[in-house]
Parts: sequence; C-alpha cells; structure tokens
Amino acid sequence: MILTIKNIKSYRLILSFLFSIFIHSLVFALAGYLLNHRLDKLVVNTVYVEFLDKESSNFSKNEIVDQKKDEMNLMKEVKADQRKTDAYFYNFTETDYDTSALMQIYKESTLNVSLKYPKGWTYLDQNLKDKLDGITFWALEGDYEVPPYIHLDVCDKYIFNRSRFKYKFNNKGRIYYYSDPEELEGHITQIIYIRTDSDEDYSIKLIVKGKETFKSFQPVFFNMAKSFNFGKSFF
Repeated sequence: MILTIKNIKSYRLILSFLFSIFIHSLVFALAGYLLNHRLDKLVVNTVYVEFLDKESSNFSKNEIVDQKKDEMNLMKEVKADQRKTDAYFYNFTETDYDTSALMQIYKESTLNVSLKYPKGWTYLDQNLKDKLDGITFWALEGDYEVPPYIHLDVCDKYIFNRSRFKYKFNNKGRIYYYSDPEELEGHITQIIYIRTDSDEDYSIKLIVKGKETFKSFQPVFFNMAKSFNFGKSFF
C-alpha cells in the first residue's frame, strides 16, 4: 500500500479524534471520582457539625437547669433562715400598730418630739446645748434580772450608713431602717433608724436580756417607734 499525503492526513485526523475522545473520557471519569469523594466528605462533616450543635445545645440547657436549681436552693435557704428568725422574733412591717399597751405619752419642746410608752415605765431625757439629745425609757414593774430599756437618740444626719441596715419601711412619710436583732452575751439588741427631712435623724434601740423577754417586748418597741413624732404635730 502506497502512503500518499492524503492518506497520512486522514490517519492523523482519525488519531486526533481518538485521542480527544480518550482525553475527554479521562477528564469526565476523574471529575466524577472527585465529585463523589467530595460529597462523601460533606455528608460526614454535616453529621459532625450537627452532633456538635446538639452537644452544645444540651450543654447550654444543662447550664440553665443547674442555674435555676441553684437559685431555687438559695431561695429555700433564705426562706428557711427567715422562718428560723421569725420563730424567735417579730417582723417590724408585720406587727400591728397597737397602742393599747402604750398608756403614757412623752413630749418635749426643743424638737417637738413625742412618742408613746408603756404604763409602768419611766424615762430620763438628756439635753445638749439646751436641745434634746436623747431619751432612755425603762421598765419599773416586773421581775427582771436586768430591766428592759429603750433609748431614743438624736442623730447627726452625716452618720447614717445605709449598708448597716437590712430592711426598709415607710411610715408617716419617713423611712425606717432596721436589721435583725443581734445577741451578745445574752443581751439582745435591735436598732431602728428613722431617716427624716429635718436637720436631725433619730434612732430607737431596744436592749433586753434573754430571747423570750426580748420577744415579749419587741411589739411594744415597734409600736413605740411607729408612734414617734417630731416637729409641729403632737398627739
């Protein structure tokens, strides 16, 4: 067979065509392999991310549940402490204003202070620079090892420290601050601080020996504090 230039061109055309088909087939096969491999990886990563998301969500929920449990436990402890306190002492805001045991009235003219105190009690007032500085009331009647007494003190306003007091109570347009009673060597003390709009503040303190005796006088102490007045108004 004699190869002519025409035959050589035909052979080259056929070879080029076959080579082109081979190259395209190889490219498609490689692309298919890479695509399948990529999809497998995407599916695995999606599951992993979803798993992590669920774990993170569960962790957050657990944190919230634990926080709520802690808050509930704290509230239970506070209520338990309050019940324990109430077992021995009265609450100032929940004590009814009863003046039936307060049969006598103290009045003075320098600050126009007045308050009621129990029958069978007496008092001694102290003046400083011709102005009321304090009053001490104590029980004359009753069988007490140490007579209970209540002291009213006229206070300079700058000594007031809100952080010293746990509770606050509004009465007659003024604010009463107080804390739970404190015990020292068998003597129990409670202070009520009266914040006013005048030049002076006032504090009233009850000191009693023994818990039961203190509890019996505490309502009287609260009602004396609630009967307190100053300025132009008198009972």
